Amino acid sequence: MNQKPSYTGRHRERVTRRSVLMADKVAKLLISLGGFGTIISVSLVFIFLAIVVVPLFKDAAIEQRGAIPASWPTNGTAPVHMAVDEYQVMSWLYYPDGAIDIIRLDNGRVLDRQTPFPDGAPTAHVFEPRLGQAAFGFADGAVRLGTIRFGTDFPHPDALPAEIRALEKGAMADYAGGVIQVTPEGQFRAQQLTMEIGEPFYFDDPAAILLMDQSVRPSGPTIAAYTADGHLRIQRVTQRRNLLTGKTTTTLSGGNIEVPMPPGKGAPAYLRLSGIADTVYLVWADGHLQRFDARTIDTPVLAESVELLGVEGASLTALEFMIGKATLVAGDSLGRVRTWFRVRPEQARTVDGTTLVLSHDLPGQGAPVTTLSPSLRSRMLAAGYADGTLRVFHVTSDQLLVQTEPADKPAVTALAMTPKDDAVVSAGGAAITRWQVRPGHPEATLATLFTPVWYEGYSQPRHVWQSSGATDDFEPKYGLYPLIFGTLKATVYSMLFGVPLALLAAVYTSEFMHPRIKSTVKPTIEMMASLPSVVLGFLAALVFAPFVENVVPHILTAFVTLPVSFLLGAYVWQMLPKTLHTRLARYRLLIYLATLPLGLLMAAWLGPLVETWFYAGDIKGWLTGRLGTGTGGWMILFLPLCAIGVGIAFARMLNPYLRSYSAGWSHRKLATVDLIKFSCGILLTLGFSLTLSGLLTLLGIDPRGGFVDTYVQRNALVVGFVMGFAVIPIIYTISEDALSAVPEHLRAASLGCGATPWQTAIRIIIPTAMSGLFSAVMIGLGRAVGETMIVLMAAGNTPVLDWNIFNGFRTLSANIAVELPEAVQFSTHYRTLFLAALTLFLMTFVINTVAETVRLRFRRKAFEL
Repeated sequence: MNQKPSYTGRHRERVTRRSVLMADKVAKLLISLGGFGTIISVSLVFIFLAIVVVPLFKDAAIEQRGAIPASWPTNGTAPVHMAVDEYQVMSWLYYPDGAIDIIRLDNGRVLDRQTPFPDGAPTAHVFEPRLGQAAFGFADGAVRLGTIRFGTDFPHPDALPAEIRALEKGAMADYAGGVIQVTPEGQFRAQQLTMEIGEPFYFDDPAAILLMDQSVRPSGPTIAAYTADGHLRIQRVTQRRNLLTGKTTTTLSGGNIEVPMPPGKGAPAYLRLSGIADTVYLVWADGHLQRFDARTIDTPVLAESVELLGVEGASLTALEFMIGKATLVAGDSLGRVRTWFRVRPEQARTVDGTTLVLSHDLPGQGAPVTTLSPSLRSRMLAAGYADGTLRVFHVTSDQLLVQTEPADKPAVTALAMTPKDDAVVSAGGAAITRWQVRPGHPEATLATLFTPVWYEGYSQPRHVWQSSGATDDFEPKYGLYPLIFGTLKATVYSMLFGVPLALLAAVYTSEFMHPRIKSTVKPTIEMMASLPSVVLGFLAALVFAPFVENVVPHILTAFVTLPVSFLLGAYVWQMLPKTLHTRLARYRLLIYLATLPLGLLMAAWLGPLVETWFYAGDIKGWLTGRLGTGTGGWMILFLPLCAIGVGIAFARMLNPYLRSYSAGWSHRKLATVDLIKFSCGILLTLGFSLTLSGLLTLLGIDPRGGFVDTYVQRNALVVGFVMGFAVIPIIYTISEDALSAVPEHLRAASLGCGATPWQTAIRIIIPTAMSGLFSAVMIGLGRAVGETMIVLMAAGNTPVLDWNIFNGFRTLSANIAVELPEAVQFSTHYRTLFLAALTLFLMTFVINTVAETVRLRFRRKAFEL
């Protein structure tokens, strides 16, 4: 059949050219590669984060690395204390008679046996392995201080005997009373024990020392001792050495108190002195504890008495301090291991305002506890039991990390955790056993990361993020909840500021703005997105925050006066004669914008008055709760809510009534009534807000301490301004594109049926474009969730847990940016920061998934129109 000629005489080719087909295939391939590449890239990010995070939750492990026979002294007495060097090559053991053995851990050979007290065994002793300090008390009332610590040296090979130079890597040999080992790098590392015992000194009215403890401060050691005459003596020791003669002069200062003896209990069994030497604990075998306040060292006083065990017939079998000497660890005959520390409750009735509370009841019971050994660097604790069992706990997380299987072995008499927490050495029976420990990351569990944890010194369990401190005994706190909360707080306040402005601007640009002006305004707003967030953060921290701090009442007032002045300008515009209205129509936006300076002037004038009326003349003092009532705070909340309520009430109840009676009214009369209605709405909003605020104040409900509280310069208000400024271009651009994409026939049909442009926008255009508007908001939300530099520079970076708009916060992203460069690779801190990154990844993933699901639903409804 012949093809019918066309009107132009040209014939359309029925076969697609090969170049078009090739271009189509190439484009399809590139688009597919781009899509799959994006999916693979995002998946690889998730996989990498997961690989770094998974080891956080691996279980701890313990493995026996050898049991060596031990040769106790001739009397067969087992050691009562032991310590191990950080390389696990040697140990020293202390016996009740004051003798000290230095042994090798690989074969149990005694390298040296020292008897530093030939004139008589000490009646009391105390060791501080972390600092290498020791103190001994004697029956004649003498006290001797000293140091016992391991020393490490790397001698030059030329100074060593030939048999030592011939050692292979990893091999050990006896050397100068210690051990020398060849490191994997080929160096010779010598380990020796150095011990120095000072000359004796005496307290006033000396008596036999039965119990003692010491704490070493920068100013010198402080000694607490319980003597045979029933007195508790606390002395600060000052030692000065004469550089010429070498003689050391010891000066004591302090006091004593007669211990009130509980009836029928005999002498106390344990004495412990806190790390800062402000509290002394005397404990009896049945668990009765007396705590003495030693802040004024000359006059110690009894602060409180506490029962540690709480079970009839149970006895206390071990008592030690955790690192820092603030948390007491008590082991008893029931096999329980429990910790106690002081807190400062509001209603404390003790002389120092603190009370001792049971903080952790560690899992695992059985045979009586015989010895405890706290870690020298963390919150780990090793416990030995009468049946030979060994358990390792992590106190902060209430975890039993590892335990050995009981096999009716001899009781553990002495125990030591290595300085690196990678091994535990125990003495029991006639053997010394070394256990290799792989604790993993005990500080990080799902409970410690996302639920309240009872940290040392806190009055109750709390969510806290504090990854580092100024001292070695700092307890790290890895609670992610404050960071997640800070992220949400930043997002909420920035979206409250940015979303209304962006959406209203998009509606106005799409539906009301002249196309010529739109071609200039839209690109200008889009260019706002090109501003680096670090610049915005810099401006927020160094310009906006100091400025806002000085004009807080004016800023709060401007939140009311700016929209009121803008709307007032709109209602006044309606009252203009039609001829003038038509001539000025092209300048309507500029005229509206001219009302904004009026709003600012009103805020500047009303700000001091508002501060005087509602905030007692000093808003910062009012925010602290020292001045005024809570009415002004409730007004901040109720003003926008009442404005919305009044607007809805007018639209539902008043407007239909006016519409039915205003058919024959003139344009000017309608405009006048609208202006009167607007004025009444303002008065009703103020009236309802003030009434509700006053009622809550009369009921004694104060908002201070909630969404308003103490003012901090870098706060959520400033971040809301600046971060809202950052998300506005994104939300505006996507929203305006969605509104402009609504089919023109829908707009024309609505206008043709007599609807006004505003009615068309509200009832036709916005519902049709709802999927695009929702996507715009959710993309802006994702932008706010992941923002880093603005919140880092302008939010104060403090991980707090309250919605106070006048203080700061710390977000997940800012926390990662600040701490990751300083985190030790593969440490708990390092992996927890990657967990924070994974949490942020999942938050944005969930937000985007929900956004896409809702967008598709709105889109299906729009297609039904």
